[in-house]
Amino acid sequence: MIWGKEKRLCILYALTPVHAGSGQALRAVDLPIQRERHTGIPIVQSSGIKGSIRDWCEKAWGSEGKDLADKIFGKAGETGSNWAGAVTLTDAKLLLFPVRSNVAPFVHITSPSVLKRFKDDMDLIGGHEIPEIVNLTNSEHYVPLMGNFDDDVILEDIIVKKASNSAYKTWGDKLREVFTDLINAKVILVTDEVFGYLTRMATEVQAHIAIEDETGTAKDGSLRYQEYLPSDSVLYFVAFFADVRAKDASGIKASEVARKITDGGVSSHIQIGGDFTLGKGICKVRWIKPSVGGRS
Repeated sequence: MIWGKEKRLCILYALTPVHAGSGQALRAVDLPIQRERHTGIPIVQSSGIKGSIRDWCEKAWGSEGKDLADKIFGKAGETGSNWAGAVTLTDAKLLLFPVRSNVAPFVHITSPSVLKRFKDDMDLIGGHEIPEIVNLTNSEHYVPLMGNFDDDVILEDIIVKKASNSAYKTWGDKLREVFTDLINAKVILVTDEVFGYLTRMATEVQAHIAIEDETGTAKDGSLRYQEYLPSDSVLYFVAFFADVRAKDASGIKASEVARKITDGGVSSHIQIGGDFTLGKGICKVRWIKPSVGGRS
């Protein structure tokens, strides 16, 4: 049994580009984003997610924010005055990636292995009927999950042809259920190879410089290229909530911890990653409860 009496799955819809660094550069980028080592797919590590949620909750909880955050998220200190937190989070995984297309300003893409992971993580929280995964092997094909498409779709510099696969109709229905009023209406399934290529080569890269105060010109050697997950990316993570361990707050149960975070702390939006003052990393939040169609 996974530690934690209460479980939620949290959907993050990026309203602005997200930079969670530093990962390993796959191209000529000075400040790359975090990626899984074995797949190269972008992620946001759980330590960064947890820090952002804690900071967001401290501010939302007002005058009791710092003390309550110590009790719920844990406190470091000398023996006897420290304790582990009551919140466990996984890394935020990429579920839907936005790509330029000829059929719309952009379409969301996903892949069989990405959906398989999403199914496994939904199974962790329980109570949801998640369709089985059918593999897609031809890299020249795609399967429409949401929206109407022509036979040929251009994704950046790749052309893919529509393939009919009735086995994925239930996945389209599930995505509509989970993402109602949250995502663009056009979602397609591509092969793992195409998904991996586009998530490596179609991320956003911005050039940054520092300006000399006296001259108003660029400082020598200040040019750097920074990678971002583009706006409209969709990530998710799983959260587990337990009873608070702090001695003076032993009455705070797991259900109350979950309520304080999902209803009172991070109920609609959060900001993750770097470049806070540049408006990066702002995400819309949706919490999924462990029941069919359940949403916090």
